[in-house]
Amino acid sequence: MTDPINAPLFAQAIRITQPLGTFYAFAMQADTLGQITYSQPAEVIERLDQEADENGGGYSIFGTQRAEKPKRLEEIASFIQTTEATFPNAIILAANYDPEGTYIDDESRRWSVEELENNTWRLRIPLGERSASIIDGQHRLHAFDKLPKNAPERSMQLLCVVFLELPVPYHAYVFATINFNQKKVDRSLAYELFGFDVDERPPQFWSPETAAVYLTRLLNTDSKSPLFRSIFPAAESDGFPVQGEKPANEIRVSMATVVDGVLRLISRNPREDRNQIRRPGNRDIGRTCLTTIEELPLRELYIAGNDKAIYEVLCNYFAVVRTTVWKRVDHRSYLRKTVGLQALFDVLRVLLSLGPITAARLSEASLQTLLRNWSSLDPSGDIYQASGIGRGAIRRDLLTAIGLQ
Repeated sequence: MTDPINAPLFAQAIRITQPLGTFYAFAMQADTLGQITYSQPAEVIERLDQEADENGGGYSIFGTQRAEKPKRLEEIASFIQTTEATFPNAIILAANYDPEGTYIDDESRRWSVEELENNTWRLRIPLGERSASIIDGQHRLHAFDKLPKNAPERSMQLLCVVFLELPVPYHAYVFATINFNQKKVDRSLAYELFGFDVDERPPQFWSPETAAVYLTRLLNTDSKSPLFRSIFPAAESDGFPVQGEKPANEIRVSMATVVDGVLRLISRNPREDRNQIRRPGNRDIGRTCLTTIEELPLRELYIAGNDKAIYEVLCNYFAVVRTTVWKRVDHRSYLRKTVGLQALFDVLRVLLSLGPITAARLSEASLQTLLRNWSSLDPSGDIYQASGIGRGAIRRDLLTAIGLQ
């Protein structure tokens, strides 16, 4: 039963679709927003300022946003209490990741959206924990904390936009686009802090997040991939807008779901792994400074820099999934949606732990033989639901079908 104190908040929203993905505009009281959000861009700004100082101002940065300083916050707080206070620009958020950058897959703790009528939407916003990152607008929001506890201005409504299912590395992309000149060095520094430096660093220095983003992008762009043109950067879980060409196999999943699935195979704490790789003493050795973890079946391949082998495992597995599961089920089935893909990644982790990671054991032909009974799963998928319970039920049925439950 939901704690009435932390019962979710519902807000009417407008959906906007742009090339990167879909986001929602809505209004929320400043005090409530401050209780459910956290700020990562401050880390980027502080690092940028540090790098600029070390290089004699070599990086060109525009705008007024900097690492939070009491004087600036006090100035904004003073403005908030005037009769002319206004903040017409939106606070930009990215929901469904916790402050450690971990994807929130518990349905009761997630932001979600449902369509009402006349192109209006209703956001379900969980309370009681910080589940949305502030991509832009942290100073405006945090200035409200400087007001007296009983100040009526704390209930001021603020315009917000939120991305659902936007992977953490893309938070830096949006942040950098808004705040920095379009110089590559500025963007690459922001991407580095968020693990989105695929094009800036040699692969041996890729953090788990960077490797997961790279593999996900490859799955989406490789014409031979079973997930070719099926992964979208930012969209609500079960209603993805088709941008550009139609998905090659009618499977539509969020990039966040795939990135998270890959991460769970190679890292237990992506942020700590990233910090470890970036420490001065590991400057020349990159990923090899990390230690293996028995319950992470593909971590050794990741540490060794064998991303090609990881990609082949993913392709072989999902190629079999496509022929044994997705080919037969109705397009509305939850076997094709977020909970289904999460369950499939769960099962992949189990399969990988059953024996050595070898080309023969994990070839498409071997997996086809092992997973052939998946063809008998419920074609309609009506027995499942979009929740943690649904994910567990799908995982159980997948494992039972191949004698592992």
